[in-house]
Amino acid sequence: MNSTIKQKTPKQKTCLCPCGEMFVPKGMEKHISQSHYARWLRETEAGQKVIAKKIEKAKKQVKDKEKKADKELKDKVTNWKKKLQQKINEIVRLIDKGQLCLARQINAGQLHGGHVFSSGANKNFTYNAHNIHRQSAQSNHWQNDDALMKEGLEREYGRSYLLFVIGLKQTPVPKYSQEEYQMFYSLACGISNRLKKAEKEYNLEERIELRNQINLELGIYSEEYCIFVN
Repeated sequence: MNSTIKQKTPKQKTCLCPCGEMFVPKGMEKHISQSHYARWLRETEAGQKVIAKKIEKAKKQVKDKEKKADKELKDKVTNWKKKLQQKINEIVRLIDKGQLCLARQINAGQLHGGHVFSSGANKNFTYNAHNIHRQSAQSNHWQNDDALMKEGLEREYGRSYLLFVIGLKQTPVPKYSQEEYQMFYSLACGISNRLKKAEKEYNLEERIELRNQINLELGIYSEEYCIFVN
């Protein structure tokens, strides 16, 4: 038994270009014959709009690429270590809000985040919140006041806490990439914003616990160098 398969006759369409000819669409063709597409773009208002749209899209792509390149370059040259230190110092000031300068026990107006053990000589634990406490701007400019910071630390938090902070000198030197320091900075910004929103003053135990928590959240150091347990 012979059977014949009836094939559909391809449906023709009228080309939208000025020729107005009938054509059978192929592939991506819908309303314009591919061979006439350039003519349609050149000779019709709709075609001119398509060209304008394509040009705008191309311009936007160029601008987006330039912005991305600028951002990548900026990220490479940004000193993320410095920005991270500044943000952690800010966090400490928020934790110690309302307290007197740890070194001189005075209310001297502007407070800094002062290192008990100087950042320059102890870069291995410069970001550890236990090594940073409120210090008046004037006191922070005098290296001789480092001894007063240690005395203040023992006076306020006790001998065991001072020994813990001294022990942080054994912290291994962190080895992170620029991108990782940028990530730490982003995390620190979130912590700072949270503390600003809380608008609280904390007691002694809370100040220690917050330092424990923040060190863990940032994840710069291993746990043994993050937490003080009295």
